[in-house]
Amino acid sequence: MEKQIQEFFFDEQDRGHLVFEDDPQYADLLYQSLSLFPDGDLPGPVFDLLETANCISFAHGLKLGLRLREWTAL
Repeated sequence: MEKQIQEFFFDEQDRGHLVFEDDPQYADLLYQSLSLFPDGDLPGPVFDLLETANCISFAHGLKLGLRLREWTAL
């Protein structure tokens, strides 16, 4: 199930339905984070941590939404 959620997460990003950079707070924090690195790119492990945190948040929201949908159907 977790692999399917991760694939759904990346698919939503690829389709442009999930663009974190559209959120002003996220964009500001990302810009601040990038400014900490002189070459302008996040190191691989930092990028992986950010991507993993985003995926976990997406999965939690998706699962919560599905539970709420089941709860309202009762």
